[in-house]
Amino acid sequence: MKLIRRLLKGKRDVPEEELKPEKLDEVVSREVKEKRGEFEAARSRVEIKLEATYNIVDNYVIEDPWARVLILEDKSTRGYLYYVDELEMTPDERKAYNKIMEILHWELKPMPPSTESIEESFKTSYEREREYFIMQLKRIVNIYRIRFGGVHPYVSWGKILYYLMRDTVGYGPIHVLMKDAFIEDISCDGIGRPIYVWHQRYESLPTNITFTSDEELDRLVLRLVHKAGKHVSVAFPIVDAILPEGHRLAVTFKREVSTSGSTFTIRKFKEKPLSIVDLIEQGTLTSWMAAYFWIAMDFKLPGMIMGVTGSGKTTTLNALATLLRPNVKIVTIEDTPELRLPHENWVQLTARPSYGLGAEKIGEVSLYDLVKVSLRYRPDVIIVGEVRGEEAYVLMQAIATGHGGLTTIHAEDVEAMVKRLTSPPMNIPPSYVPLLKFAIAVKRVRLVNPDGSYRIARRITNVWEIVDYGVYREVARWNPYTKEHEHSFENSHLLSEVSKLAGLSMEDLTRDLERRRLVLEWMRVAGIRSYERVAEVIFRYYIEPERVYERAMKELEAFNY
Repeated sequence: MKLIRRLLKGKRDVPEEELKPEKLDEVVSREVKEKRGEFEAARSRVEIKLEATYNIVDNYVIEDPWARVLILEDKSTRGYLYYVDELEMTPDERKAYNKIMEILHWELKPMPPSTESIEESFKTSYEREREYFIMQLKRIVNIYRIRFGGVHPYVSWGKILYYLMRDTVGYGPIHVLMKDAFIEDISCDGIGRPIYVWHQRYESLPTNITFTSDEELDRLVLRLVHKAGKHVSVAFPIVDAILPEGHRLAVTFKREVSTSGSTFTIRKFKEKPLSIVDLIEQGTLTSWMAAYFWIAMDFKLPGMIMGVTGSGKTTTLNALATLLRPNVKIVTIEDTPELRLPHENWVQLTARPSYGLGAEKIGEVSLYDLVKVSLRYRPDVIIVGEVRGEEAYVLMQAIATGHGGLTTIHAEDVEAMVKRLTSPPMNIPPSYVPLLKFAIAVKRVRLVNPDGSYRIARRITNVWEIVDYGVYREVARWNPYTKEHEHSFENSHLLSEVSKLAGLSMEDLTRDLERRRLVLEWMRVAGIRSYERVAEVIFRYYIEPERVYERAMKELEAFNY
């Protein structure tokens, strides 16, 4: 602590209360209010400079007031640009930033042994270490601030703290991209090329972030890999890993396998997945379709979701799995742990890559291995994130023995799906195909806005029931002309099978379908959308269907539905 003692020399009378990290939060909050006009003026200067070349079509704040995003349209090419606008540090602020980073390097202590509460014990070691580091960082900034008199007309301690957080516990130059909830994918193709993002509203966009040196890009790649708890080097230049927040990371290091230098791609996942009610609200499917899937999940009927990369297969899979009964035992098997389920009796298994080189498979745990071992857990439902190889055969055998099953596959339609399943390396016998009761196609479609512009949306474009090998019945589809879903559940083979399983007449089952649809509509109208709250209602319906239905009808009437 020599540097810190030196900083406080001559200020021994500083109350301990002033040194606490919480005090800095108060200082920053007050400073933001006092300097709001100054920060807005800086933003206006940026906009005036950009307006010579671009039209500003959208803007939103990421971290107020330090960082925001501008979506720009080039006046000459009409192309869009994703522009990260961070308030720049002044020379005095940069000097303070550099000094505090030096102090952090020498003075930061290891995290002490935990004396955590029950709530704290559920946090990961990464979360605890991050909180400890932030607390120590704020403490050191506070001490440095007091050493220089606390107030400086040319220094914003909040801005300094933002950059310190960004460059230590954050993601440095791509910090804003990682915090932007609209970004689904971040891709760096090497030196001198702009980072590209996939934006939910504007699709693929170049950004104003470019790495100009190998050292700068290599440093970021090393940080990303280390955050994921992995190792990358010239000897092992390819890494596929998971970041602490659950995002998937793929990396190549230096120029060993990429001629333009290090590269990386981050596929971001929502911490809280979209619920079935979210999908209804967004138009991905209708409440009738959701109620139909709810009945299918109630009876653990196996199904498959198909689509291309980024079409929304996993989101749909997660939303359907939430409709399962609360007392079922679920085993999920994935390459990347993306699924988030509200069920307590849930085992989440993830594949592990090989530690060997070349053709060696030392230490590998494949999806095939996990599907086999999952049967030892006596699951009611097995969910595989995506089938690509021999694990499909084991999954279908599990379904044949009475287990429920859900999975995704890359395919365009039900016929292409069946061809993939019955061909190498999956090699599913054609007689096994009817074990799947339904198949769903999810696609990205282009919709026209009222102003004539386009936007991309995800839609369940087709729902097929698999009656037999080669016999597929379409019960729902997206009409690209009317931009609406059409369904024909009155002749549903799946509902006919459920009526036999449940001992219900088709009239009674149709009435239950309508009741479930109204419960889903009630949640949509009432704003019950988070997957935890939706699961609470779903689970309650399984226990007290009449009570939940009556409440739904009463509140729908109040909403004039």
